[in-house]
Order: sequence, then structure tokens, then C-alpha cells
Amino acid sequence: MNTKQVAQALGCSMPTARQIMMRADFPLIRVGKNYKVSEQAFVEWSKKRRV
Repeated sequence: MNTKQVAQALGCSMPTARQIMMRADFPLIRVGKNYKVSEQAFVEWSKKRRV
């Protein structure tokens, strides 16, 4: 998932999604100059955050 997809999934703006993606507990992967997250890792992360 890219930043735009994370923003849509969280229901927030792209700048807010970027801030969330830079958190230490977020499963971020850097691909070249781009930041990504696997969909499975994002789902697991979001489940832990909603406890």
C-alpha cells in the first residue's frame, strides 16, 4: 500500500497518513524513494491500535 491507499484506509489526509507512517510502531518499508506497507502488515498494525 502506498501513502494514498493508507490515507484512504484510515480516512485521513495524505499529510496525516505520512505522519502516521513515520511512527516507530508502523511497519514501514522503503522502496527507493517511496514508502510502502504490505497490506497484511497494515491490517495487523491497525488491529493492535484499536485494542
